[in-house]
Amino acid sequence: MSSVRSVPRVSASATFLDYGVTTATRLLGSAGMDVEQGTKVLRRMLSPWGARRIGANPGWHSDVCADGSPIEFSAAFSGEDIQIRVLVEALPDRLSTSSAQTAALDLTEGLTQDFGAAGKRLAMVSDLFLPDEDPTGFAMMHAAALAPTGGPAFKVYLNPNANEGMTGTERTREALDRLGFGKAWAAVSAYASRGFDLDRIVYFGLDLADGPASRVKVYFRHYDISPAELDAKMEISLQHEAGFLGEFCRRLTGSDSEVRAQPLVSNLTFTDAGGHIPVSATLYVPLWRHTASDRTVRDRISSVMADMGLSLDGYRSLLNLMARRPLAAGRGIHTYASARMHHGRPRLTIYWSPELYDRYPPARYQRG
Repeated sequence: MSSVRSVPRVSASATFLDYGVTTATRLLGSAGMDVEQGTKVLRRMLSPWGARRIGANPGWHSDVCADGSPIEFSAAFSGEDIQIRVLVEALPDRLSTSSAQTAALDLTEGLTQDFGAAGKRLAMVSDLFLPDEDPTGFAMMHAAALAPTGGPAFKVYLNPNANEGMTGTERTREALDRLGFGKAWAAVSAYASRGFDLDRIVYFGLDLADGPASRVKVYFRHYDISPAELDAKMEISLQHEAGFLGEFCRRLTGSDSEVRAQPLVSNLTFTDAGGHIPVSATLYVPLWRHTASDRTVRDRISSVMADMGLSLDGYRSLLNLMARRPLAAGRGIHTYASARMHHGRPRLTIYWSPELYDRYPPARYQRG
């Protein structure tokens, strides 16, 4: 089978809300989940900017997707269930980071009021990541995880390089200290043993939830590193299984050598329950620059999932609803695949771009 049946292409005259709600309805329905609740969450995440027309080119080149699209759907697969997730960057009224900060804070407040998202930890570090003085880059991205049972779970991604007043390393260390994870810096610095230029801190993640299981995440972009070398670094986490993530990376990129076309990403996750030792480490393998087409990506993912004992039918069904063209006619639908061990069992997440602007997106985040 050379391709999946594609759904209609997104029109530039459609709105982000049109695309988002239609896609969420299909994905949630296919996964047997509560469509009404899920689309309610998405409508709030896209308010008010979702009413804008998509256009032929991104007005604000979002950090969410390689082609600048401000919305990304993903699916997390485990032995128990499938989660549908959505990541957005609230589009600003004006093309400035200050305006993006306002849009992001408005969205956070809406999620707090409508769904009970908890912003206590975010408030403790907001001045670091949302500075008044000369902010630059993206302000904040919001994610929602929708599961078959229970309510939505929210988290945010913050920019360690929010301005030149502090380096990303300094800002991350200060944030960890404020949140009670000052001792975790030893693990972070050991993880970046090649130096923070090669193992670069790029995102700071927070669950918008309270309790000992609420997560604090430090994300790294790794330059010129082999799958085996990064796998060895991840032994610092409590749930690492030696060789698992290295093999995962090799099979998806098709190479044992240093990954250069698009750098690998990983995170270390800390919780109150785990203390200063990472409770898990997750590897994110960029896909759009390491294969000729999404058809090749599909085949590689299918092989990996089959060996993991995960829902291959579920993945292909959802891909069928995301693809808006033959898989061989581009390489921008699959953006990343991530994996980690959770209580001794693999958990895999596939991330999909809507390809609103480009089916052959260029490489991003090159060193220097």
